[in-house]
Amino acid sequence: MISAKLIKDLEREGFSLDFPGYESNEERIIEILKEGNQRLNLALPLILRHGFDYKMIMNKLTLMKPCGKLIKDFKKMIIISSRIFELEGIDNGHLESIIRESKIEEKIRKEEFQYYYDSFKEFTGKGAEEDESYLKEQIKLRGKLNINKALSNIYSPGKLRIMDKIFNHKPLTNTELKYYYRAIKPLNLSILNEDMRKYARIIESIRKIKIGQDS
Repeated sequence: MISAKLIKDLEREGFSLDFPGYESNEERIIEILKEGNQRLNLALPLILRHGFDYKMIMNKLTLMKPCGKLIKDFKKMIIISSRIFELEGIDNGHLESIIRESKIEEKIRKEEFQYYYDSFKEFTGKGAEEDESYLKEQIKLRGKLNINKALSNIYSPGKLRIMDKIFNHKPLTNTELKYYYRAIKPLNLSILNEDMRKYARIIESIRKIKIGQDS
């Protein structure tokens, strides 16, 4: 069996292995309960957000051993998840209906609930941070692509190569330095000139450009 540590490390390098997924949310819930691992149970509130067939899961759990513990753990996680969703403003109508109709009355210790609640906030907060980080990276990448496109419309490849060396604090040869002062710097100063920029804006703001007759 491939170690989880190795898989996670390879994923960071961009390599992924295709594993068969579960066909339903019910299957995932049952598999987690079967493991009997408290740390793995931390994932249940995340999964119970997506809805599930309570009766189907209960029917399958009654056929497993030890069914009493599996059913007790399942009911406990439903109550914990319902309370978490209520505190987090997540719709918990589905779980409330199950608790009410099935008369679930499992007692949850305050410390136990806090353990699951803190973990839920950590997991969902981490997801939000990753999404924000991804968005920032995409914005940065898009900005870089836009800059490269704009630069290529103005500068020749040779000029861009020299400017890239300057930008990355790399030394220029004497020939490159002379070329910079002769051909690149005057162009840069023209671009930075405020009057020049205003003039260009006026030109671009005139939508209709008249076409005269050829002489």
